[in-house]
Amino acid sequence: MTYRSFDPYRLELLNEFAFDDSLDVVRVEKGFADWSGFALAERIAYFHRLKIVLQSNAERFARLIVAEVGKPISEARAEISKCCSAIDHFCTVAPSILIDRVIPSEARLATVSPTPFGPLLAILPWNFPFWQLFRFAVPAMLAGNTVLLKHAPNVPQCAIAISNVFHEAGFPEGAFVNCFFSNEGIARTIAHTSVAGVTFTGSDTTGALIGQVAGKHIKKSVLELGGNDPMIVFSDADLDAAVQAAVQSRCINAGQACNGAKRFLVAAEILPAFTERLSVAVRQLIVGDPSRESTQVGPLARLDLLEKVQAQVNQSIVQGARVSAVAEVPRDSGWFYPPTVLSNVQPGMIVFEEEVFGPVWSVTSFTTNEQALILANNSVYGLGASVWSNDDTLLTWIIPRLQTGNVFINDFVRSDPRFPFGGVKRSGYGKELGEAGMLEFVNWKTVYRKK
Repeated sequence: MTYRSFDPYRLELLNEFAFDDSLDVVRVEKGFADWSGFALAERIAYFHRLKIVLQSNAERFARLIVAEVGKPISEARAEISKCCSAIDHFCTVAPSILIDRVIPSEARLATVSPTPFGPLLAILPWNFPFWQLFRFAVPAMLAGNTVLLKHAPNVPQCAIAISNVFHEAGFPEGAFVNCFFSNEGIARTIAHTSVAGVTFTGSDTTGALIGQVAGKHIKKSVLELGGNDPMIVFSDADLDAAVQAAVQSRCINAGQACNGAKRFLVAAEILPAFTERLSVAVRQLIVGDPSRESTQVGPLARLDLLEKVQAQVNQSIVQGARVSAVAEVPRDSGWFYPPTVLSNVQPGMIVFEEEVFGPVWSVTSFTTNEQALILANNSVYGLGASVWSNDDTLLTWIIPRLQTGNVFINDFVRSDPRFPFGGVKRSGYGKELGEAGMLEFVNWKTVYRKK
């Protein structure tokens, strides 16, 4: 078995790398000792240098994302830019977050201080190969932790490029280590006494296994798992804005985003108009070569992903879903799934119950606010929800009742360095980003001085 870099548009093998389950314990432990010994101001200075390296190589890295993932070049550039914004944000706020806190008590002085966990294993997916790493690593490393990266097997060149960025920025040896672990190697690494915790982003099935191994060895874990996010469009919504957001949210990375809207719950009064406008917009999408500036939707990242989406849609059509629109796709090359609008989608259908990782819009109608809430919460996932209405009374009622980690009003759900990101139910536990994300992997040390 190997890590295989394979172009999903040209269907060409770019490179491959053998598994390596060895763990250089001395390197890892020394890396943590060196890095955690720096003052916060020194760590911030390292990340400022790292940002310069990222920006200097932004176009090359964006092209690498296109080649390994099939993401349109405009989105790949935006991903690198977002990594830089995360560095800016956390370097700015870290001095006000990573501080000792005085606790009023009868003691002469009582404080709690954030101290780092230690080396952390990051097991990450392929769909945002740079962003997924930086959104975790920047706050975690500013807090004094170090990182072992186990990236997805289909983005090895992105993983190597990221590792080289840390090296070029002058980070201490062992502060950031790229690893080509096998599944067995992952389990052994989590169990190793040198590893203090693990973060995982991916499917809920694999996340359950990661959490089980971490729990067995009393290791802290953060799991950011799947999503089947609803977009709820009430009758008073700005219809054009809602349709535009629906298209944009679902098109991100050809629909391969955990926080993209997937179930579109629409008030019956506006259902015909919404479905028609959505269908027109989807038919007009430009699908093709992800390296072209005009492309809006690229290929799916792997053949097995394409086959799964095809099976999910076909089964749902058998169950009664109707195809309302299909966009044209290139027929000469690439693992393309045609952007598709499905109407008459009901609970129990595959595309309603499962996360569909592709450009498929599943439209379901509701007649009452209560029914909209029931449909939205009718999922094993709870990552985010997008609500479209200007009725403050309605919003005040529905927001606290939505079983999700994120609620966006009159906008689509997305991650932002300023706000904590994570879900509930089978979407996982723990937070990334925001102050909560920066403090996920710190130990709060209590110091109580009586006299």
